[in-house]
Amino acid sequence: MKDRIRQLMETENFSSSQFADEIDVQRAVISHIMTERNRPTLEVVSKIMDRFPNINPDWLLFGKGQMRRDEAGHAPQTPISQDLFANAAQIRHEEKKTPEIRPGSEVKRPAVIVQPTVKESVNTRETPARKAVRITVFYSNNTYETFVPEK
Repeated sequence: MKDRIRQLMETENFSSSQFADEIDVQRAVISHIMTERNRPTLEVVSKIMDRFPNINPDWLLFGKGQMRRDEAGHAPQTPISQDLFANAAQIRHEEKKTPEIRPGSEVKRPAVIVQPTVKESVNTRETPARKAVRITVFYSNNTYETFVPEK
């Protein structure tokens, strides 16, 4: 991804520091990405996409397709994915079907085989019952309350 960010900077005629200012991140963030000390975070990618909405996200993230989107905002040469929920109604209808049971017909159930349990010898220690001694609740306004059970 570092090479694609560098290509975007060259295309837009930005130095590393200008690019950092343009996407509103610290200059060290871009410097560390360019030297491969760090990888771009989701925040950096999001800021790039916000500042350059014509950049194809598939190109930026995965190197697939062309760098820029077309005028309609679609990434060129990107295959259209099928709707995951297109067949949801049909699937739900099929799941609701129950087997038909007619009077006089027997329902055969699979035989259940019970495996004998193996008794393991485990050394267990009796532990004393635990009791709450104090409960402290911390609130978002930096206050707290402590509750002690009555004896």
